[in-house]
Amino acid sequence: MKKYGLLGSLLGLSLFADAQPEDITPPPPEVVEEQLRDAQAEFDVARKMFNPWYAGPLLTPSAHILKPGLVNIQPYLFYTNNYAKFDEHGHSHKIPNTHTINPTVPVLIGMLPWVDLSFNVQGVWNQGRKQYTGFWGDTSVGLGFGLLSEGPYRPALLFGIKETFPTGRYQKLNPKKGGTDATGGGSYNTTLSFNISKVLWWVALHPMNFRVSLNYSLPALVTVRGFNAYGGGTGTHGRVHPGNTFQGDLGYEYSFTQKWVAALDIVYVYSRKTTFSGKPGFAAPGASGVPATVGGPFNDQLSLAPALEYNPNANLSFIVGTWFSVWGRNSLNFASAVFSVEYTF
Repeated sequence: MKKYGLLGSLLGLSLFADAQPEDITPPPPEVVEEQLRDAQAEFDVARKMFNPWYAGPLLTPSAHILKPGLVNIQPYLFYTNNYAKFDEHGHSHKIPNTHTINPTVPVLIGMLPWVDLSFNVQGVWNQGRKQYTGFWGDTSVGLGFGLLSEGPYRPALLFGIKETFPTGRYQKLNPKKGGTDATGGGSYNTTLSFNISKVLWWVALHPMNFRVSLNYSLPALVTVRGFNAYGGGTGTHGRVHPGNTFQGDLGYEYSFTQKWVAALDIVYVYSRKTTFSGKPGFAAPGASGVPATVGGPFNDQLSLAPALEYNPNANLSFIVGTWFSVWGRNSLNFASAVFSVEYTF
């Protein structure tokens, strides 16, 4: 037994020796030096890389679900000047300036790993033709459902549903105020949304965030009396059917550093015509021969919103920018200044 064991051991050592390389030659010094330089360069890049913090962009919503137990609040202040109106051919015509201050407070609450709850309250203050009016705007409540979480090679996907409640003023308006006392649409409005978000590392030290939001709104019929947000006049009484609306948002963010970010929104909105059935009434008191107009044709609009973000930490952000129309049909030509603060706790 010992003899066969010794022979087996010798045979195994012989085979092992035969399997080894006959000559192990170290790489040339210049190759080793080049590999060390490459490794040092990769280390230097990795040390400078950062996890980007994003507060925006201004308008395009995220596709990420807020973690359960967290609350995100992001109040906005919009100051808008409606200074012209696009006709049906896309030509802009100057109109008397109407100024609007619109504070709005969106709140997002994490409910489940795949569901979050949102609600938004707002106020509207209008000034035009030496008339000043302030009141509540419409209020909305929504749910977001996470379809896919973001990964290295996949985007985040979200489906959302939101209901808007007519808490703003929309009918029985004062004809002397020229419509400036209208602060809402008067309709229960259901909006379906599909959002996409993805951070891309095309340039290692300056990651970029892309967002896409596609929205379709279906407003309910509105019963109106007198002067209202859709027109009308003395004796108007009937039902307005606001047109369904499609809105597509494209958001882009470029990280200069972890704290400083440039952002841009591109927004396109299209609404079908608004129809009316009932008694149109008269355009002004005593103008019994001039029927009032209620409703209107289709309208669409293309606008841009560049902004700059400052993020002191991962939970607090400030963003300031502008929002302005660049083209439209049967829609207002406007310019806005926008300021927002975001905080997560």
